[in-house]
Amino acid sequence: TSLWTCLTYYAIGYAPSPIRFFQQLLVLFVMHQMSMGLYRLLASIGRTQVMANTLGTTILIPICILGGFIIPKDELQLWLRWGYWASPFTYAQNAISMNEFLDNRWAKEFHYANANTIGKVILKIKGLLIDWKWYWICVSILFGFSVVFNILSILITLQFLNPPYKHKVNINIRKVNMDYNIQISGDNKASTNRVILPFEPLSLVFNHINYFVDMPKEMIKYGVYEKRLQLLRDVSGAFRPGVLTALVGITGAGKTTLLDVLAGRKTEGYIEGTITIAGHPKKQEMFTRVSGYCEQTDIHSPNLTIYESLQYAAWLRLPSHFKSCERDMYIEEVMDLVELTSLMNTMVGFPGASGLTAEQRKRLTIAVELLAGPSIIFMDEPTTSLDSRGAAIVMRTVRRTVDTGRTVVCTIHQPSIEIFESFDELLLMKRGGQLIYSGSLGPLCSNMIKYFEAIPGVPIIHKGQNPAAWMLDISSQATEYRIGLDYAQIYHDSSLYMQNMLLVDELSKPKQNKEDIYFPPGYWPNFKEQCLACLWKQHCSYWKNPEHNLTRIVNTFCVSIIIGIVFWKIGLTINKEQDIFNILGVAYGSALFLGYMNATMLQPIVAMERVVLYRETASGMYSAIAYAIAQIAIEVPYMLIQVFIYTSIVYPMTVALTPNVEIAAALSFLIFILWNIFSGFIILKEMIPTWWRWMYWADPAAWTVYGLTFSQLGDRTEVIHVPGHMDVTVREYLEVYIGLHDGQLPLMMVLHLVAATLMAMLFCLGIKHLRFQRR
Repeated sequence: TSLWTCLTYYAIGYAPSPIRFFQQLLVLFVMHQMSMGLYRLLASIGRTQVMANTLGTTILIPICILGGFIIPKDELQLWLRWGYWASPFTYAQNAISMNEFLDNRWAKEFHYANANTIGKVILKIKGLLIDWKWYWICVSILFGFSVVFNILSILITLQFLNPPYKHKVNINIRKVNMDYNIQISGDNKASTNRVILPFEPLSLVFNHINYFVDMPKEMIKYGVYEKRLQLLRDVSGAFRPGVLTALVGITGAGKTTLLDVLAGRKTEGYIEGTITIAGHPKKQEMFTRVSGYCEQTDIHSPNLTIYESLQYAAWLRLPSHFKSCERDMYIEEVMDLVELTSLMNTMVGFPGASGLTAEQRKRLTIAVELLAGPSIIFMDEPTTSLDSRGAAIVMRTVRRTVDTGRTVVCTIHQPSIEIFESFDELLLMKRGGQLIYSGSLGPLCSNMIKYFEAIPGVPIIHKGQNPAAWMLDISSQATEYRIGLDYAQIYHDSSLYMQNMLLVDELSKPKQNKEDIYFPPGYWPNFKEQCLACLWKQHCSYWKNPEHNLTRIVNTFCVSIIIGIVFWKIGLTINKEQDIFNILGVAYGSALFLGYMNATMLQPIVAMERVVLYRETASGMYSAIAYAIAQIAIEVPYMLIQVFIYTSIVYPMTVALTPNVEIAAALSFLIFILWNIFSGFIILKEMIPTWWRWMYWADPAAWTVYGLTFSQLGDRTEVIHVPGHMDVTVREYLEVYIGLHDGQLPLMMVLHLVAATLMAMLFCLGIKHLRFQRR
C-alpha cells in the first residue's frame, strides 16, 4: 500500500501536501485490510478456487455499482440507497475524494447546489460527502469492516464448515484376495482366454547414457566452477518384452531421471549415449506411439467418467482406421484387464477429495496408456502413497499387463516383500546416477542376494528381513563409506556387467529383415479428428461442471437484474450532464463486469487442465493447437447465452429507446478488466493526455463503451444542462465533451473482431510454445 501511494500520489497530481499524502495512505491501508478480510471470508465459504472466484465477482459487482462511482447516490432509487451505505467502496471513495477536493487549491469560490467552493461543488455533483468529519468516520467504518470480515472467516472456517468433500471410496464388487501370489496365478490362467490388444513386442536398449543439466547459479556462487551437473553416469542396460523390471534406488539416485531420459520426457539438459528400439535408433515421434508413460501423479480431467476418459484416449491414441465399435471393444477389454468395468460410470473427481480413490486413479492411468496398444510402458512409482491393499491391486494390474507380452519398467521406492518379489529383473542405482546391479531377481530375490553377499564386507540378510529394505540399506552412501566400497566400480568389474553388455550388444542390432518402426501418413487421427475429440472432451467436462457454467449463468442473471434495477429507466429522461454519465455507466458496467466474472472463473479451469495438456501432448495424443481451438470454441455458446441473458434483462429495464441492441449485444462480451482506466469512463477520452491517447484506441473496453454509448445516445437531441457551461444537445455533448463521433461504429465492430482473433491466436501460440513444466 505504501509503495502504491508513493508511486501514484504525486504522479497523478493530488494535492501536494504531506499530511494529505499520509491521510490517503491510511485510507488505502484500511481498504486493503478490508479487502483481504473479505477475500478470506469468501474463500472460507467457497472452499474451492472456482467457488471463491464466483462469490468474489458476485459480491464485488454490487459493491462497485452501489458504491457511488458508476452512478451517484442521489441518482439511485430511494429504496436502493441502503445498498450505498452498505458498500465498503462508498467509504473508501468518500474518504479519498474528500482528502483531495477539500484541499485549499480547490477552495476557489463557486456557488452551485448549496456548495460554495469548486471542490465542494464537485463532491456535491457526484453525490459525495462534503463535511471533513466524515473522513475519519469512513476510515473507522472500513476498519470495522476488516475486523468483522476476519472474525467471520475464522468462525466459519474453524467452527461451522466441514471439510469441502468427503473422500469417496468405491469398493470393487470383486472380492480382493490379499494373498497376492494366488491372485497372480489365477490371473495368468484366466489370461489365456483373453483377446490380446494388438501390439508388436519391442525391446529397449540404452548404452552408456550420461545426462547433464546446467549448474544452478546458487552453487556457482559457493565456489562450484563446473558448468554442468551430471545426474546419470555411464548407465547401460536392456528392457525386454514380457519382463517386469524394477528400477530401484535411494532418493536422489536418478531413477525417475533415467526413466524420463529413456522415455524422451526431459525438457531440459543434455543427453549422451545411444538408445535403440528393436535394434533401430530411437525416434521420439515414433516412440511416443509405441510407448506409454504412467506418471507418479495421476493426472486426469476431473469432470469426466472413467468410460469417457477412456473413450477420449481411444479416439486419439488408436489408429484412425478403427471404427467406433472397435474402439468400444478395446475400451471394454482394457477396463476388464485393469478391473475398472464396475466403476465405468464413476466420475474421476479431484485427487484426495472426490471421485476415485488413489489406486483406482492409478489403474485409470494404466488403462489410458494401454489404450494406445503400447509395446513399452514406463511407470513412475505406481505404488507410492497407496496402502497395502491398493498397492496389491495395482501390482496385480501391472503383472497382468506384463503377461500380455509387453515391456514394462517401474520405478519403486521401498517396496514391500510381496511387491518386490513380483518383479522379474532389477536395476539398482546409487546416488549420483550410477548403476550398481542389473540382472534377474531370481526366486525369492535369491540372485540379487547372492550377488551382494559375495562382496566382502557387505552385511548378510537376516532371516525374515525384507530383501528390498536390506538392499537399500547396504547400498546407501553411509554403508558404502563405512565398509570402504565402491559398488559402481565393483559392478563394472563383475561378470554380471559383462553379461549385460553382451545382451546390450545383441539387442542393439536389428533382427534380419526387420524394418524400423514406420506409420504411413493418415495412420493416426488427423488434425480435424484431434479438434473434434478435444471439443467432445471439453463439452463433456463443461456439461458436468455446474459449479463453473451453471453458476456463471446464474451470476449473469443476478448481475443483470442488479444493473437493471440500479439503472431503472435511466434512459427515459435526459436533461442534465449527470444523466449522460449514468448511461455511460451502464455501458461501462456492460463492458467490464461480465468479462471480469468470466475471466476469474475460467482461469482455474484453464490452469487445472494445463497439467493434463502436458501429459497428453507428451504422449502424442494431439497437437496443442487442436486443444487450444477446442478450449476457445467450447466457451462460445456459453458466452452467447450470457450475452443474451444480460441484454434481454438490462436493455428493457434501462429503456435507452434506440433500436441498436444488436450492436450492444455483439460487443458487450469482449471485455477486459485490465483496460479499465482507459475505457473512457473513469477518464473521458478528451481528458486523456495526448501521449496516452493511443491506449484508448488499443483498449477493447473503450471500443465497447464507445459503441454502446453512441449507439444509444448518438441520435438524441434533448438539451441538457452542463454546470459552468452553456446548455447543449446530447449529440453535441457527446462530440465536444466526450469525444464520441458519428460514423465510427463500423470501425468499433471491426476492431472487436480483430482483437478477438488476435487473442485467440495468442492463446493458441501460448498453449503450444509456453511450457511451465520443467523436467
